[in-house]
Amino acid sequence: MKKTIALTFAAAVACIFASCSEKEGVYNPSKKISHIYESSVNIDSYRDSESGIWYHDTVSCPKSPAEDWTWDGDKLTKITIYEVANVNHKSDIADVINFSYDGKQMTRAEGEDQIMTFEYDGKKLKQAKLFEKDSATTQLIATITFERTDNRVTKLNITGDMEDFMGKGRNLTKVLFRSVLPTVGHADRAVAALAKAADRAAGSKAAMTITFNLTWTGDNVSAISANFSGMTMNGKFTFDNKHNPYQKFPFSLAGVADNMGTDFFNQNNTTKSELTISMPIFGTQTDEETFAYTYSGDWPLTQTATSDNGNEEDGYRNQSTTTRYFEYK
Repeated sequence: MKKTIALTFAAAVACIFASCSEKEGVYNPSKKISHIYESSVNIDSYRDSESGIWYHDTVSCPKSPAEDWTWDGDKLTKITIYEVANVNHKSDIADVINFSYDGKQMTRAEGEDQIMTFEYDGKKLKQAKLFEKDSATTQLIATITFERTDNRVTKLNITGDMEDFMGKGRNLTKVLFRSVLPTVGHADRAVAALAKAADRAAGSKAAMTITFNLTWTGDNVSAISANFSGMTMNGKFTFDNKHNPYQKFPFSLAGVADNMGTDFFNQNNTTKSELTISMPIFGTQTDEETFAYTYSGDWPLTQTATSDNGNEEDGYRNQSTTTRYFEYK
């Protein structure tokens, strides 16, 4: 399903954050996810320009099954993703992701319309590639390479051609930003900014590379920055001191629920994210999102993401709350 298209490239960056003494691409947490549920409330508020009256559009989704994780011993073999339904039943299956291994290292993840492959140089991830497929063809969409400092990845170089960035519903740009940003909302705003920048770039078929610079604080990525064709993007993140259940997962589907995001990079769980995007003519916008948790010991049982965006002076405001519920084996 297209929902997972924009999320699968997150796979490429996750396994780089394993301990230097361990093989990257090996995901074997002491508590293994078995089921994930999700609920949400989204409120869009608009002010009528003539009457000044505010109108509110509320969409609520009750707690419902979102993902089932299947394990064979210590190996994750499959994730089944569901469209949001309700608490009483599972909806239709949105996608099924199957995983392949070389020994303990994950080498391939394949869904309905995309394939992700991983190449290693011994313990280290060498590169990852994202392919889009249909019944007849398989097309390379993007390649990611890594630059390291003191055994930490400090740069991600993501390469594709301008046609892919600007076409196909901007899938590549969504993939790119959702691989490094904490929420889908943040990623979508980054996509819109990049699209404006790309529209001004010459040559619709020109190959292009966007580099993300990562800043580490301890075992977490505390800042991300990028610059492309006049657009600058800066993200800042804070963390708790508990176990992140996605750490070392080389194909993180964290973004499926639209709010787990960059936590698959990190040893701990994100508590606050701040994203600032600046562009000539269009100005600067900063969005914040906070994350609250309940725990069983050091592991999250629920994660609630809250954002409040828009400007009342401009006549629009959006308030969103999404909660994920984790069950473990």
